[in-house]
Amino acid sequence: MELDTIQITLPSSKSLSNRWLVLDYMSRTGIKIKNLSTSNDTQQLGRLLHQLKAGRRHNFDCRDAATVARFMMAILAITPGNHTLTGSEQLCRRPMGQLIDALRAAGCNVECTGEEGFLPVKIEGVIPTTRRIVIDCSVSSQYASALLMASATMPQGGMVELAGAPVSEPYIDMTLKVMEQAKVQWCLKGNPPTYHIEHSIPQCDVVSIEKDWSSASYFFEAVSLLPEVPVRLPGLARESLQGDQVVRDIYARLGLTVNQLEQSVELRREKKMATGFEWDFTNTPDLVPAVAVTCAALGVEARLTGVDTLRYKESNRLESISSELAKLGRPIKVEDGVMLIPAGEPFTKDNMPVTEPIDAHDDHRIAMAFGVLKVINPALTVDTPEVVAKSFPDFWKMLDRLMNL
Repeated sequence: MELDTIQITLPSSKSLSNRWLVLDYMSRTGIKIKNLSTSNDTQQLGRLLHQLKAGRRHNFDCRDAATVARFMMAILAITPGNHTLTGSEQLCRRPMGQLIDALRAAGCNVECTGEEGFLPVKIEGVIPTTRRIVIDCSVSSQYASALLMASATMPQGGMVELAGAPVSEPYIDMTLKVMEQAKVQWCLKGNPPTYHIEHSIPQCDVVSIEKDWSSASYFFEAVSLLPEVPVRLPGLARESLQGDQVVRDIYARLGLTVNQLEQSVELRREKKMATGFEWDFTNTPDLVPAVAVTCAALGVEARLTGVDTLRYKESNRLESISSELAKLGRPIKVEDGVMLIPAGEPFTKDNMPVTEPIDAHDDHRIAMAFGVLKVINPALTVDTPEVVAKSFPDFWKMLDRLMNL
């Protein structure tokens, strides 16, 4: 019997929402942002930018949001006043040293009050003594995005040079395209190549945020585990600013039928899935949890490269994925930045043990990637299901639509 198509409502892009909030803060007349993400991260960034604009106090708590911390650090460093930037215990373990070093080299005053290279920090906001800032983005592309946007507020504009090959480069491209939409002028020139950003006041009357491709990955995963269940994901644009749209190509190679329409994607699993898979995730590390769990659950032998930066996310995702798959009887190996997943029997309700809850490691992407396995065995639980609110507050509600089919 043909099943009805199940429609999943995805959240708006957190990455795009956060960038537009920064540009809105920098604008004089304000930007009307439609479909702003309801994620905890975006809501917290909005609160802190409102707090800064209102000048009420100078202690900024980013909670567990690294993007918020990195964007706020760059803005505060060039905003006159004495500021404190801090966050949760988890956030204070995430590396910030490359951004701190770059700001200091430009003449900004940033002092680590705990361990060097980590939050919390005290910041004395000043106009940088040099227009050129050199940043190493080998750990996070967010450093570059933060500096690119902040440079537009400097009286003479700024120049941002990327030292070495950045990770997650599509997120830098996203930042530049959003800046263009807001009429912030920039160009790339020189040797070494350097982004020149003119002093600009962002201008854009209305912007509408597209749906989030990173969040979509969990429903690509779910469809991979559910033979013949058609799913539609509205709001995923054919021409997207998000690098994680490559999830279409990844899952097509794994065996999904992926039909990209102008403003939505339709998914269905073929009867026969892939038997082997290899992909470089250097530019799209947020897709690794969903893809790794998919391959393990399907018993697909896989080699996932470019995953080393996953050590520096909300959890050490290499360890988190490895430990939780081992609990489910599917041990994997991680060697020299490569994740190796052996071939095996596909998970079924009978052969996937769920004797204890999945440990989400306080990580929203681990919770969602493993939570999808409930479509195989509804007895599976996640110890802290609430962590998904960081990026996808309605995740469990949407997953319920695929349960008990």
